[in-house]
Amino acid sequence: MCSNEHEAVIEALGDSFRAHSPTYATYDAPIQIRGQPFHESPAGDGARIAPDFAVFPHATYVPNPPVPHPGPPPSDTRGNPYARIICEVAMGQTSSSLKRKCKLWMRQSYVRSVLGIKLYDITNTRNNPQGERDRAMKATLWRQGVSKQKWKFGTVNKDGSPTGPTGCNGPNDPNYVITIPVSDVFYDPAVPAIEYTPLPPPPVILMNAVFTIDLYEIQRIVLLSQAK
Repeated sequence: MCSNEHEAVIEALGDSFRAHSPTYATYDAPIQIRGQPFHESPAGDGARIAPDFAVFPHATYVPNPPVPHPGPPPSDTRGNPYARIICEVAMGQTSSSLKRKCKLWMRQSYVRSVLGIKLYDITNTRNNPQGERDRAMKATLWRQGVSKQKWKFGTVNKDGSPTGPTGCNGPNDPNYVITIPVSDVFYDPAVPAIEYTPLPPPPVILMNAVFTIDLYEIQRIVLLSQAK
């Protein structure tokens, strides 16, 4: 069973990834989202693992792999395209464990981005405008071919000290907004060995767009949902 704040973060992330599909029915949206779909582990040991949250392309733009699971191209255990963006949210899980799982996903080249969010233990202080119990949080983004990025947010630092004026204190602060290219979702290289040729990509306006995740929104929904 998952905690209230864990699921609140997943829901908030879902809103960010649905932002570019507002006029589509769920089954027709170019950007598909699922919670905890099983995939074969990139470790190649035959294990099945599931992310907290997966983003993958609709079959209109990236067809189901012509070679049955596990492909090529790679698929989830149901034969759908392998997730292109993965999100993992950790509470009881340690930062080291979260990092290991995120880096494991990155061993699969079709996974273009992995976002890991760590929610540290709740404190007993209430030094925030909402009067909620303080909490430190951290986000880490891995992208293929790009240096890892980190954001420390929350209402206190990990050691319980105040975050001060440079902390995550309001919405739309560029220092606390994560961006991920929408084009990551539609990554679909040719596979000459099986004569696989990708379909035409989605409209340019979609391919040039970005997902934006405002960590202040994540922070606020965590404070709202956690133990009082």
